Amino acid sequence: MKRKVAFLIFVLLSLILENFVLARNQKPKILVSSPKSFLANEEIEVLVSISNLNNLPYDLKIAIQKEKKVLSEIYNERERKWQSSLYYLKEMFSGPSFEKKFKLRLKKEFSLYEGEAEIVVRIRETGKRNFSEAKTKIEILKPEIKKELPTLLNQPSEGKNHFTFPFLVASFTSFISATFILFFKRKIKFLKKL
Repeated sequence: MKRKVAFLIFVLLSLILENFVLARNQKPKILVSSPKSFLANEEIEVLVSISNLNNLPYDLKIAIQKEKKVLSEIYNERERKWQSSLYYLKEMFSGPSFEKKFKLRLKKEFSLYEGEAEIVVRIRETGKRNFSEAKTKIEILKPEIKKELPTLLNQPSEGKNHFTFPFLVASFTSFISATFILFFKRKIKFLKKL
């Protein structure tokens, strides 16, 4: 009887230890959802879903990369500003799972970039160096360059009787020029009489 109890305890402890080891060795599952392509001068939203995590705080990094070169910035909602995607967002979440949308855009020096790249998502336990990552391909399209004149130079709408800034500047310049011409013409006439 004692042997049966000892054997059952051994089996039970083995199962518990096996589950603990399997849970410890289970890698996080990272899913990345993004558009297949976007214009280089536009922002994109990337949905990140992560599961199989320990109940610990995690850091997150999301970047658009080409040959390990970081091309993008990420909007940091906590600090309400854009920051380089080179850096982790510290203690972004904790718990067994996480899902959120993030805004990305290309850095200004890459705003005319065109070609294929990757969206790379990395997570790590806060304070650790080891990370898990997922990648997905994305096509960056040539930006559309608008060929419109600035609004100050646009013509007024039909039927409206208002003056635009360039019209006022031109009128004022013409008035000042005419005044100086008349002034110097009279001055010259006066000097000729002498």
